[in-house]
Amino acid sequence: MMDKDKFAPRVDNTKTEKTGERNSDYSLWHRSLGADYLAIDIDWVEYRKDRGIVGFLAVTGKCVDENHIINSKRFIWERTSLERKILSTLSKAMNVPSYFVIHNNDLSIFHVHDLSKDLKEFTIMNQETYGSFIKKL
Repeated sequence: MMDKDKFAPRVDNTKTEKTGERNSDYSLWHRSLGADYLAIDIDWVEYRKDRGIVGFLAVTGKCVDENHIINSKRFIWERTSLERKILSTLSKAMNVPSYFVIHNNDLSIFHVHDLSKDLKEFTIMNQETYGSFIKKL
């Protein structure tokens, strides 16, 4: 059975830290400010010494295989609508692309969604192809 809290909307400020993988002190403190003061962490800002910021990425994993990625997307899209909106806004303001990336546990499958396009459109990449994609940003 899937843990429903894992996919709780972030905008309600009730999602709890359950993975034990991230420091939640700041998140807990920030949530104490109230639901009107939302904050998200941006997963990755791709930066190049010669060009500056070249892209924004939100990355999520913890999927066993490609079917798990596909079946999780509706939950992921529900809980990340604000995050995607903010990334898209930053992307437009900086004139650089933004992507939402979902990968499996062993980093062998990546679903790459360009946030300027419909979420139903995505590119499937393996680790080598994804590495090349990142390098070409």
